[in-house]
Amino acid sequence: MLCLWLGLISASAHTASLTRVDALLTTNSLTLTFQLNQPDLLQFLNARTNDAVVLMTAAEVRTLAPRIADYVQTRVRFALDTNAPVRGVLSNWPPTQFTLTREERPGEVVPAPLPLTLRWEIPPTAKQLELSISLFDTVGFAALFEVLFHRGQGIPPVLQLVQSRQAMVIDLDAFQEDSRGTPPPPVPPGASGAPLAPVRGNSAWQFIELGFTHILPKGLDHILFVLGLFLLSPKLKPLLWQVTAFTLAHSITLALAVLGIFALPGRVVEPLIALSIAVVAIENLFRSEVSPWRWVAVFGFGLIHGLGFAGVLSEVGLPREQIGVALLTFNIGVELGQLAVIAFAWAATKWCEDRVWYGPWVRRPACLLIALAGVVWTVERLMQ
Repeated sequence: MLCLWLGLISASAHTASLTRVDALLTTNSLTLTFQLNQPDLLQFLNARTNDAVVLMTAAEVRTLAPRIADYVQTRVRFALDTNAPVRGVLSNWPPTQFTLTREERPGEVVPAPLPLTLRWEIPPTAKQLELSISLFDTVGFAALFEVLFHRGQGIPPVLQLVQSRQAMVIDLDAFQEDSRGTPPPPVPPGASGAPLAPVRGNSAWQFIELGFTHILPKGLDHILFVLGLFLLSPKLKPLLWQVTAFTLAHSITLALAVLGIFALPGRVVEPLIALSIAVVAIENLFRSEVSPWRWVAVFGFGLIHGLGFAGVLSEVGLPREQIGVALLTFNIGVELGQLAVIAFAWAATKWCEDRVWYGPWVRRPACLLIALAGVVWTVERLMQ
């Protein structure tokens, strides 16, 4: 248990990265233009293990340009049919002028993307294309890629939300039948003078998966908070009251934040999420029943966690017509993730919850470790 705790607090508890990728797919080539998350990329290249933003000069970034190119080329897997993966051909790199991430005031960072383009040729005989991206692929780091597929003149592009290592498989024969007419020339998607057609919606399953994986396995702080709720009492009724209060609260602020009605900066939300973990776990050390204070506290902390959940959907930049589906299905995914955590905890403790040693040797040490992790994360995030 001690080793598990040390692993948890040493990991990045709630780190996420969104990368925009414009994909121009024609009958004879695929061109990917990445808008790389500059702070996260530099954090990885400099082997940073915390969430601290890395600020660099244009000269320093230019010095890293060969490493950045190699990092992206080796972590984008492009394969045709059953053949071996092919390395993409780099173009327009490094750019003649870098737009850099800047810090306007302490704690207020304005990130800037790094544009990088890869291209692959597709022979006429190819039947299937497989593409996956493994950037920012490490434990505790939730990498999300917003891939916009442009397929030809007059054809609406398709938006796909994919996570690190998730494979996208494209039937090239079906693509040729659907492309209708001559593809546009291979210019970088989204360039000036090239207006984009309306984006088709993501499937509900994508948002469910996004919500679920935001809890399991990537939301270590949310996992510990739910475990703190579970450990108050093994009885079903107190747990249901707490989960209901938490769910109602985070659903409210998730909707308000995504709709742009109310939001708080991450530098405020993240320490409060960590603090909520510590408070719930510490109270478990002194109580074994749900009190009215507990319901109020859990509801309040749920409001804060909802603002944390909203960061994932807000960064995606959803069209207005997708917000309703995204909110509902993402919330379903979050709830399924929370229920999975509770199910695992119940399965792990059911056999011993009535033993005399469960309280002093299982419940109490677990609450102590969760509380310590919450305190460490709170201090760490306040110092960033």
